[in-house]
Formats: sequence, structure tokens, C-alpha cells
Amino acid sequence: MKKLLIITDLDASFIDENYQYTEAIEAVNKLKKLGFPLVFNSSKTLVECESLARELELTTPLIAENGGIIAVPNHSEIAPLCKPTTEQAWEQKKDHSSLITGLSREFILRKAHQARKEHGYSFKGFHDWTPEELSNITSLTHEAANLAKQRHVTEPILWNDTHTNWLDFKSQMQKKWIRTLRGGKFIHLMGPSDKADGLKVTTQLYKQQYPEIEWTIVAIGDSDNDKSMLEAADIAIVIPHADGTSIDVDSPHLIKAKYPSSKGWNDSVITLLSSL
Repeated sequence: MKKLLIITDLDASFIDENYQYTEAIEAVNKLKKLGFPLVFNSSKTLVECESLARELELTTPLIAENGGIIAVPNHSEIAPLCKPTTEQAWEQKKDHSSLITGLSREFILRKAHQARKEHGYSFKGFHDWTPEELSNITSLTHEAANLAKQRHVTEPILWNDTHTNWLDFKSQMQKKWIRTLRGGKFIHLMGPSDKADGLKVTTQLYKQQYPEIEWTIVAIGDSDNDKSMLEAADIAIVIPHADGTSIDVDSPHLIKAKYPSSKGWNDSVITLLSSL
């Protein structure tokens, strides 16, 4: 038996600039009917991903904060595999098991803010903003902004300083094992893990649970922070930006969506399914 495992970015890929996904529902329903798992792999927080998964009645793993944390719901079919090992420190929570693959946000904030204080760098991040300020910056609702601030392993920032100072700040963070990854709007301060790590852990779980199935991994994304995930997949679907530009991805099976965000996501997935 052959199946697709769809692992997708959210912002500007599955959801549009208004944080809606209605144009992607047709493809979501087809995936459910075929029994092809749909997994979110996002820079969003775990609680944000959980909220969206509940709306869509998904029981699949959730990869949040650019691969830094992976959560598998207790009622998921692969939940029994999420046990602590010498290689993976799975933790049992109330309604899910979680695996931290990144640095703690507390460590990241301490090092970044120390550098800002010592060198006078001009940047601000989610920790600095109130929910109201974050809502104004992102167009999120107040409730959604509260969810976006509940981070575990990353800190998104906006850089308001010179390029020279940016290179200096970036170098200082690298010495502390803190990566500076550019997303669609923010620069994400994070540990050494990325979205490809989340993809690999999730793929491993499905292959272990269903060894009789030949899995084809499909990754969908639009930004630089999606590149590692896209290049780690068997099939990469690149969603263009609203201005028509798109990221360059090195993939043996590359699909370029015709439209931005949800519309392009839906069209590409439907087209892929029809070719099977």
C-alpha cells in the first residue's frame, strides 16, 4: 500500500493573509477521505496549532515553533510510540506527548536581551510586546495574539538596526548555538533544530507504526524557514508569495503552486492527488 504524508507550513501556505483556510478545505477533505495524514509544521506556537487542528478535527502530530517542539495527541494512532528513549525525551502531558528538540526560550531571551543591552541593538520581539501591540503588528485578534505569545523554544523579532549590526548580532547568537532564521515576516531566534527535524521525527513515527505502507513525504511551504523541510521531503510544493516571487528549493520532485496561500495549496494538492 502507498500513502502520502502531507507536512505543511501554515502562514501564507495553508492559511491566507486573513488567517483563513476556507479555500483549502476541498483538498483537506480529499486527504481525509483517502486516509492521508495532514501534519502542521509551523513557526506558530503549539496552542495555535492545536486550535486549528481542533477546528479541522485532526488527530495528527503538530510541529510548532519551526520544529523546536513536536506534540502527538493522546488519541492519535501513533501516540503509543511516543515513549522516552535514550535518543528522544518524550514527555507525557495531559492531552498529548511532547518532544523538545530546541533550546529553551528562556535561554534564548537571556542571551539576546543581554546582547541588546550591552551593544544597544535596536530590535523587539514577542516578549517585548503586549497582546495589543502584537495584534497591531500582525493583524491577529487579541485572543490569537495571546496564543502567539505562548512560546517554548523560539523568539520572533523585528530587526530595526543596520545590516552591519545585524551581522554582529547574528555572529554573537551563533556562538551561543542560537540560530537566526528568517520567516515570512519575522526573524526567528531558535536552537539548532528546524522544520526538517520535525518532519524527520514525524516520518519516523508513521513508518514505525505502519511498516507495511510505502510512504511518500510531501512538504508544502513558502518561506526561507520552510526550505530545510521542503528539501528533506520526497515531493516539495512551493507556494508563491502574493507578489509572484517564490523561494528557490533544491528538490528532485518540485511542484510550484500556481497561486499564493490557500488557493495555491488547494490547487497543488488536488492536482497531486489526481496524478496518483
